[in-house]
Amino acid sequence: MVRDDYAMKKRIFTLGDSTMQFNGCNKYPRAGWPQALELFVTENVEIHNFAKNGRSTKSYIDEGRFSIVLNKISENDLVLIQFGHNDQKIVDPARYTIANTTYKENLTYMVQKVQEKKAQVILLTSITERKFQNGELSYCHGEYPQAVKDAAKELGVPCIDLYELTRECVIAAGEEKSKKFFMNFEGGIYSNYPNGSDDDTHIRFDGAFMVASCFYEEMKKENLFQEFFVRG
Repeated sequence: MVRDDYAMKKRIFTLGDSTMQFNGCNKYPRAGWPQALELFVTENVEIHNFAKNGRSTKSYIDEGRFSIVLNKISENDLVLIQFGHNDQKIVDPARYTIANTTYKENLTYMVQKVQEKKAQVILLTSITERKFQNGELSYCHGEYPQAVKDAAKELGVPCIDLYELTRECVIAAGEEKSKKFFMNFEGGIYSNYPNGSDDDTHIRFDGAFMVASCFYEEMKKENLFQEFFVRG
């Protein structure tokens, strides 16, 4: 019998914003965290990254991006959904959603549509930003992380709380050393950013690896979809 390698492939789809989006060489060292997730999956797993910079649940749906992804999803695929950063943009009606109403409704819509395709889905809270005040890491994202957890509970799907997990990592690293996770560095280091960057929202590869590690360890802890991941 001829082995059908394609048929044996497992697929992970990632839907989200710029903290997940794939970044090429022209954006180096900026990275979306699924780029590091490649290190934690088995060799028969493909990661299909459909995250897009600047999108919220509302704009991702309204622009037709979710429909495009949905048409590609098949039975037994694993779909990771992480929005929230841009849903908070109250000054932008094209993206803004209310945490406990329209945001949850959009997440619910996405989950239910994915489930209609007989795929598996995990909801993720947004990763933290690196915003320190008086030596303390500020809380960000307001009610949105809790809204994700509430939606997951109501829908009966897993939720990985990347917000709290990444907060713990940033706090452990400290105010200065945690810069290594983010696009916060002096000029003269990277040719794509000759003047440096003071971006404490987007991540570089150290940050991508940190987030992917948090995700992987939590998946092991909860014994979720272990057939996708390397043993460790």
